[in-house]
Amino acid sequence: MLSENHKNNISIYIHWPFCEKKCPYCDFNSYEVKNTIDSKVWRKAYEKEINREINRSEPKKIRSIFFGGGTPSLMSCELIEFILKKFNKFWIIDKDTEITLEANPSSSMKKYFSILSTVGVNRLSLGFQSINDKTLKFLGRNHTSKESMKGLEIAKKYFNRVSIDLIYGTPNQTVDEWDAELENILKISGEHISAYQLTIEKGTEFYTQFKNNKFSIPSDTTLVNLYNHTDTKLSDCRYNKYETSNYSLPGAECRHNLDIWQGKQYLGIGPGAHGRVMRQNKWHATYNFPNPNNWLEKTLNANGGLLLDRKLSNVERKKEIFLTSLRLTGGLDLNKLKYLTDKNSMEEIYDKKALVALNELGLLKFNKSKIYITSKGFPLLNSILNKILY
Repeated sequence: MLSENHKNNISIYIHWPFCEKKCPYCDFNSYEVKNTIDSKVWRKAYEKEINREINRSEPKKIRSIFFGGGTPSLMSCELIEFILKKFNKFWIIDKDTEITLEANPSSSMKKYFSILSTVGVNRLSLGFQSINDKTLKFLGRNHTSKESMKGLEIAKKYFNRVSIDLIYGTPNQTVDEWDAELENILKISGEHISAYQLTIEKGTEFYTQFKNNKFSIPSDTTLVNLYNHTDTKLSDCRYNKYETSNYSLPGAECRHNLDIWQGKQYLGIGPGAHGRVMRQNKWHATYNFPNPNNWLEKTLNANGGLLLDRKLSNVERKKEIFLTSLRLTGGLDLNKLKYLTDKNSMEEIYDKKALVALNELGLLKFNKSKIYITSKGFPLLNSILNKILY
């Protein structure tokens, strides 16, 4: 049974699906801007969806709001302010609520960042991806390394909390090259760094190019070395690794993502947004229509933009929390999991023999109250999860 504290707290994800350009590696629910976006129409749609969720839920304290995409910095500050005020009219946003917006780093964002900082957003996540111009060109990014640096400089003037996204494991990248890039990043970085290995996802432009041998990625050995070097380099500079790809200065973890990985409630608003919410003491999985035009039409003219809204069994929810919690260096707190689901045995969802075998190999550790992946095991995380979950 979910504790009262968890029932009354929630995180909110707002999806903005549009980009100026679709990156070739991206498999997110994002679309290139084809026509002028009518902010008034989108405002009305967001309002209707927010009203629906507020009307069927008890009052909540909002721990975090995350504007993701797509490129949410294409949203007008007026629309962002409207959404925040709408939630705050019925639920609670206070000085401790973390409000993040993803943005592309650019020197042209000065006026936008200035206004954005006055409407309630208190944390920026900048999509650097790299500060190597050759790599940026390969990744299909619109900005240069110089523009990134200037964009970060401007962002720091208006926001105390700034995060940087990076991608490694690009063609022919060596550990020495990555080390040099990290060295320069660390001279100017904010409180938080996300470092993701380039993955080739089905449905992307890179997937087609990779299948046609247009480029190759580093060997598995090199990728593990790049991953481990990232850990060492960032740790030496006081960045704590708290999730498989996320690092922060002490106390600067992304609350929004941390809450979701730990299995707490979150509401998804906008095209393709997911949610995990409690109603009548039952977990519900929600998923909105992903296509923006489809979502817009159904939200404005039909019964709403929800494609899925179904109850989850305790076993299903346990498995989800098991999977996300083991991404965290702190691992899975089995006692907390009972409060998030029920007090039945955990062994109904995992293979105890596999757990023991992986423990003996030094890839994970466990006791009666906790399971966590070791530093040796993190590079093999997906394989480990596949072995232990039923």
